[in-house]
Amino acid sequence: MRFFNGIEVSAEGSRGGLSLGWNGSHLVRLKSFSKNHIDVEVQEDESKPRWRFTGFYGATDFRNKGETWALLPRLGENNSLPWMVGGDFNEILYTNEKK
Repeated sequence: MRFFNGIEVSAEGSRGGLSLGWNGSHLVRLKSFSKNHIDVEVQEDESKPRWRFTGFYGATDFRNKGETWALLPRLGENNSLPWMVGGDFNEILYTNEKK
């Protein structure tokens, strides 16, 4: 993928796995990870403020969706940094789930 730096969460079996990659000398500190997220603090250089990024992958199984959605508020607790969350939330997987 041509990234010089990165964090990887291994797949469980033959499915899943997460990766967060970046170039440059940004200071990235891993806060936490699971099969559904990678949470980091970023400081692009010493003169710029820190901010937070969470890469998120929502459960594809309907039975586990509530669990992954409950993860976001827990990650947001006690956070004072600007925070960006991105990824694949898998909120709608099939047309019959649309309202």
